[in-house]
Amino acid sequence: MKIIASQDTGEIGPKEVEPIIYNWNWHHNIPGLALWVVLLGTIILVKANHNPHALLIVLPLLAVNLLWLGFVRLLNFPSIARAQYDPLFVSYTVGIAVLWLLAHKLGNRNRFVTFLLALIIMIVVGFVGQLSYNGTGEISEQTTLFLIFQSLAFFAVLVAFVLAAFITHKLFYHGLLFSLLLGFWTVIISIIAILTFTLVMFGFEGRLSSNLTDMLLGVLVVGLVIGLLLYVINLAFMIFGLNVSFFRERFFVCFQLKSMPKTTGQVDTDRLSEQNSSPETSENYPSSI
Repeated sequence: MKIIASQDTGEIGPKEVEPIIYNWNWHHNIPGLALWVVLLGTIILVKANHNPHALLIVLPLLAVNLLWLGFVRLLNFPSIARAQYDPLFVSYTVGIAVLWLLAHKLGNRNRFVTFLLALIIMIVVGFVGQLSYNGTGEISEQTTLFLIFQSLAFFAVLVAFVLAAFITHKLFYHGLLFSLLLGFWTVIISIIAILTFTLVMFGFEGRLSSNLTDMLLGVLVVGLVIGLLLYVINLAFMIFGLNVSFFRERFFVCFQLKSMPKTTGQVDTDRLSEQNSSPETSENYPSSI
C-alpha cells in the first residue's frame, strides 16, 4: 500500500510529500489472531485437554467478549480508544482462559511457584496480544506502557486469587465466600496497581503531578473501575468453571482447596479403606457459587 499526503496550496498548486510504503498483510484483517492461536494451541498441544469438555472454555470467553463489544458500542467508544482497550481486554480474557486450561499443571507445587508460573503465563499471553494487535511487530514506548499496565493488572488479579484462596483455606471453603473475597481483594490490589502504574508513567515523563489530591482521587476512581471490570470477568469464568467438573477439579488442585462433597457411596467406601490407616476425617465443602 502506498500512502501519499497532499495539500492544495492554491495558486502554487497541489503539494505532495514523498510516498510512504506500508505492507498490508492478510492477518491484519484479523486483529488478535495470535491470541486465538495460543488458545487453540493450549488445547491441542496439552494432552490433558484432549477432552470435549476443554472446548467449553470458549463459552465464558465468548460471553465476556460479546458483553465488552456491546459495552463499547453502547458508550460509543471512538476508534482510537478501541485500538487501546481492545488488546488489553482480549489479552486478559484469553489469558484467564489459558490459565484454566493449564491449572492442572500449576497445582501441587509450592504456592509461590504456582503464582509465579501463572503470572508468567499471563504476561506472555499479554505480550502476544499486544504484538498481534500492533501489526508492526515493533515495541514502541506506548506498547511498553501497555505491557506494564497489563502486567500490573495480571499481578493484581492473581494476588487477589491467592489471598481469597488463603483465607478460605484457613477458615472454610464456600463458593460465595470465595467470590466475595475475590471481589474485595481485586478492587484493593487494583487500586494499588493503578497507583504504581501512575508513578511509572510519571517516571517516563520525568515529572510529578502538581496536584497530588486530584491524582490520588483519579487513581482511586480508575482503580475501582478497573478492579470491578476484572472481577466481573473473573466471576463469569468462576461461575462456569465451578459448575463444570472438568475445570472444577483443576481449580481446587491449583489452589489446594478441598473438593466437592462426595456421594454417600463414595464416603462409605473411603471410610472402609481408611479405617486401618487413619482415624481422621476431612470436612467436605461445597465448590460452586
